[in-house]
Amino acid sequence: MQITILGATGGTGRAVTRQALAAGHSVTALVRDPARIAPAEGLSVVTGDAMRAQDVARAMAGGAGDQGAQAVVVALGDRPGALDWLPGRRAASCSGVCAAGTRHVLAALPEGARVVIVSAYGVGDTRAAAPWYMRLYLDLFLGPLMADKAEQEAALKASPADFVIVQPVGLTDGAATGNALISPDGRIRSQTVARADVAALVVASLADGRHSRATLSISG
Repeated sequence: MQITILGATGGTGRAVTRQALAAGHSVTALVRDPARIAPAEGLSVVTGDAMRAQDVARAMAGGAGDQGAQAVVVALGDRPGALDWLPGRRAASCSGVCAAGTRHVLAALPEGARVVIVSAYGVGDTRAAAPWYMRLYLDLFLGPLMADKAEQEAALKASPADFVIVQPVGLTDGAATGNALISPDGRIRSQTVARADVAALVVASLADGRHSRATLSISG
């Protein structure tokens, strides 16, 4: 399968890229800085910005005239700075890249292609299922980012696209367990999950006919 990945240089995006290539897929990664992604067999790199519609469309077309995207993974997000939790800085710390990048993907999406996005637990329908202390933390420290992801999810759900929304709890860099709880109804088993387990779910979801226009929570 030909996969385009937005956010391939982030922690989760790197894990998705590694696992997709290991599974035999061809990957085109849209990145702002090619130096941040290691060359690999089956990987094509397109330099560009997910905030620019023409760059996203170019990556989804294959970058260099290759077969167009059969699936797209959106693993975008902002990295807040040490002081970005302060009220006066929170809104400015979020670029809106999740929603913007997803809209650009939807505008250029080939017929029949699937979109898998990495959102966050506590967005949309799972907010009510999240423990109160998790909601408090998200509101205080990640409010603008969560709002961006909520807008991203809403744009996807309003489209006719075939999609899967993956909502992980707090992410860690631990080894894959292969035993993460994947739930379509917002149930979680813990407050953290390994990025490697999230990546495994993303890659599996690219062609899994059991899940279409579905939201899946994942916890360790």
